[in-house]
Amino acid sequence: MEYDVLYEPADIVIHVQGKGIVLKEKSLVAFQKNDNKVVAYGTDAERLIGKDTDNIVVLSPFRQGMVWEFTVAVKLFSLLFKKAFGKKFFKRPKVAVCVPTGITPVEKKAIMDMLNISVVAKELFIVDIPVETFIREFPEKFPNEYRKFKITVGITKDEPERYVEEKLKDALIYAEQEQISPDRVCELLQRLKE
Repeated sequence: MEYDVLYEPADIVIHVQGKGIVLKEKSLVAFQKNDNKVVAYGTDAERLIGKDTDNIVVLSPFRQGMVWEFTVAVKLFSLLFKKAFGKKFFKRPKVAVCVPTGITPVEKKAIMDMLNISVVAKELFIVDIPVETFIREFPEKFPNEYRKFKITVGITKDEPERYVEEKLKDALIYAEQEQISPDRVCELLQRLKE
């Protein structure tokens, strides 16, 4: 089985005002190699990691909480919203999306485009604060105009250190390409602390 262990899956959380968290799943999709048919997603796909199945590929369409594989992310969110809401799904809902801090405007646009295709949202609001903080402080600490967002989606990680680890791995890969040794990278990190 192929699985990119360098980039851990994010946690996808869907919260509905008045109901609480209605879904929390890993951002994983398992495909059959021969026809790209989805065989599992979310936590069910996570259970396939490490199984001896040559025809299955498991991947996360997110990297550090940002869209990495656009079409897979669209498919994943379509499946997650159907799982969370079933036939009672709102048509063109108003959705607030919590993303990791520090993502660029281009990365925010990718998330908006992905959600507009998979969820067909009437209105999207992207905020770069942890979903737990947004849910806890919403709507009291946000302007009245944001109270209309009944659904909150979080693209997050329970362990923020994993994002730091992923970024450090990216730095090491870049350093290797530029023929900079890992020891020299450690020296540079140490110098940043001073």
